[in-house]
Amino acid sequence: MKDINITEQLKDKGISNTLLLKAFHDIPKAFFLSETLHPYYYENLSVGKSSEKTEPRVIVIARMLEQLEIKKEENILIIGVDSVYILAVLAKIYKNVYAVETTETYANWALEVLKTIDITNVHIKIGSLEKGWKENAPFNAILSASEFDKTPKLLKEQLKVGSKLLAPIGPDWAHIILETIERISETEFVTKALRDNYFIPKPKILPQIGAETYPENEIIDEIGISSIPFKTIKKFPIDGLLERIGDAKVVLLGESSHGTSEFYATRQEITKALIEKKGFNLVCAEADWSDAEQINNYVQNEYTSKNWMPFKRFPEWMWKNTDVLNFVEWLKKYNTKHNNTIGFYGLDLYGLENSIDLVINYLQDVDPDLAALAKLRYSCIMPYMLNPAVYGQLVKNDKLKSCEKEVLKMLFDLLKNKNKLNHSKAYFYAYQNATVVVDAERYYKAMYYGNAESWNLRDFHMFYTLKSLLSYSGKDSKAIVWAHNSHIGNALATEMYSRGEINIGHLCKENFGDKCYNIGFGTHTGTVAASKNWGEPMEIMSINNSLEDSYENLCHRTNVPNFTLPLREEHVEKKLRDFLSTPRLERAIGVIYRPETERMSHYFKAALPSQFDEYIWFNKTKAITPIATQTERTKLIDFHPFGQMDR
Repeated sequence: MKDINITEQLKDKGISNTLLLKAFHDIPKAFFLSETLHPYYYENLSVGKSSEKTEPRVIVIARMLEQLEIKKEENILIIGVDSVYILAVLAKIYKNVYAVETTETYANWALEVLKTIDITNVHIKIGSLEKGWKENAPFNAILSASEFDKTPKLLKEQLKVGSKLLAPIGPDWAHIILETIERISETEFVTKALRDNYFIPKPKILPQIGAETYPENEIIDEIGISSIPFKTIKKFPIDGLLERIGDAKVVLLGESSHGTSEFYATRQEITKALIEKKGFNLVCAEADWSDAEQINNYVQNEYTSKNWMPFKRFPEWMWKNTDVLNFVEWLKKYNTKHNNTIGFYGLDLYGLENSIDLVINYLQDVDPDLAALAKLRYSCIMPYMLNPAVYGQLVKNDKLKSCEKEVLKMLFDLLKNKNKLNHSKAYFYAYQNATVVVDAERYYKAMYYGNAESWNLRDFHMFYTLKSLLSYSGKDSKAIVWAHNSHIGNALATEMYSRGEINIGHLCKENFGDKCYNIGFGTHTGTVAASKNWGEPMEIMSINNSLEDSYENLCHRTNVPNFTLPLREEHVEKKLRDFLSTPRLERAIGVIYRPETERMSHYFKAALPSQFDEYIWFNKTKAITPIATQTERTKLIDFHPFGQMDR
């Protein structure tokens, strides 16, 4: 890879402010992400330019700062920027940088990172973005990276006379313009609208986002009329769903939490039907490639015990639970009768240390010289495998040279020796593990740019892994994706897009069009398996009742306990789509659940009919049952991947 000249990249994007250019130049160049997040994947596949790239968030913010005409002054207020990189840049220009964010975990982490590079003039407050930080006003400049329906009066009042505020303004997140407001006196403001390419230039599929308010009782009645009820998961109306799915090549099955049994069980019943009746042959989960490789070997009757247990790290319950175990056993039996044709794969980029081991172990069997080279290439990053975030921080602080070139060279070595290495299934797995190492190395650096950069890199990785699997498995292959709603719904139909985030659901829509079918899941209340904080023990928690202004609350008020709701234009009346296209809140519980701050922590706005093709509803749900290995071991055969004792 060629060296990346940060200043030239910024100049190429129209940035000429010398203070900005100098501040960005002082950031270690080894940490600056190239625009091409993933320049290769298995076979010579391509994705249209519009869906392949998003504008790196730091460049988007830099362009905003350019419009503000920033200069060395007393203070600046930034809102919802969510990037420690930008905080570091602004700290070099302003005497004090004040930031308002909504996530305490991010704020504490960002301050800790900045402290390690001796930046102490950044102050972060947790609170409402619309209210700003009145106590430290007035400000020489205000920048918001979060969109507003209109610029809040409270923010305007926190500007110094002669200063500017810039914020994304629009009726919704997909139709945004940038607005600058200059305060010219105590009571007068001048507003100017700027047109700007935001994050995804010219997407092929634009969401339908309404602005009209409809009576809720009419919306609820229409949901009830349009929905297809079912009593139990075993009695789910599968034939109708399969007809609506049609000849799709990719079906994405979501979940609104990572710890709800009904979501797992329904997803698996749909998956079985897609395998048995539609010829789908790839099951692709939001799981580590290396861990899922063990499950794949088991269900294809090729399992040999590895020296680590799959899904051992936090959040282990996400895949190591009785619902997944039941599906794994079903798939193994199915494969025994059908020539082991169905695979189970992980799309995610975690599991760095296991992927390195698997690449080296493969090469030791087929090419000892290349194995020795792999050990040399990976030696750069191997000391940090147990805590790769530390590696990212050291590179960010210019205390360690980036390993990007070395891990890329190893991947290119595998590609260069493809024919020599027999281009077999084992080679393909090794190639994918080498790709995990490349993208994981980038991911842990991208964390320091903010959530949008690392999120996008991760979802691009998942999408390219999916494409690689489809290519390797042949033109008739068809894939099922299991992942959270926030990954499999179309991001352009949610406020994720306003943060510069895309996802695998959006990329599949752009790439496969109507040959992609996205199914979301939701619930009103019940229990969920989750943790209060990252890395802490799992708990069975009660789920709060859904908020009033949410899609979940509308579904709850239909009084239909379980139903599936078709949302595609050809499957439902226009009236329902219009009713549901006005954005509402939607809940997302991941592996962390914080019921006491649920509105801030777990809800975002979405336009449901453009986000999903279908929505499956359970009014009350229960938590998954984790597999406690010590007590389950006697029930599993010796060579079961879940059968090892935790160590």
